[in-house]
Amino acid sequence: MKHLWARAIVTIGLTISCGVGGATITSVGASASATNSPAPLCTGSELLGAYAGFGAATGNFIYNVVVVNVGHTSCRLGGYPKVLGVKGNRTYTLPISKHGTFGGNLVPTVLSPRMSGRLLLSTADNCNALNIGGISKIKRVAAAHTYSQLSIKLLGSAVVVSIPGLTIDITCGLEVSELGWRIK
Repeated sequence: MKHLWARAIVTIGLTISCGVGGATITSVGASASATNSPAPLCTGSELLGAYAGFGAATGNFIYNVVVVNVGHTSCRLGGYPKVLGVKGNRTYTLPISKHGTFGGNLVPTVLSPRMSGRLLLSTADNCNALNIGGISKIKRVAAAHTYSQLSIKLLGSAVVVSIPGLTIDITCGLEVSELGWRIK
């Protein structure tokens, strides 16, 4: 099993490149297929999540999350997941302010084994909550809305897919794309 996880992590590194300014992820390997396939829905138990970086534009941050099918069969990836974050020792379901992100939305896809899909998360730093008071007050407000150890739950599933390395400040809201591949 350890070998399978290592292969998935290497696959992420080989098939993903992150754009700094445009928050894009591009596959250099085989691309995912359209969702017209009879493949069952992904449950999350066959997925490995990874934070792949972020881009920024006009006060918006777009975080790229990659999910890799580490299972043995194809599955359909789509829908808007729940996003969970940890603050202190508690896990919270994060409030989603909008479906679709500043960076766009994604098209659902079918993931064959070892193929990757993605998720976009978008936040901003230009709301009134971050423009009132001095620097120390702004830091306190941002800290109160910052979550670490993010994970996602796919629609209709109890399985949690961890996204290591991603900490997010949702003071100005959290926009979530549909799980999928290319931008609509």
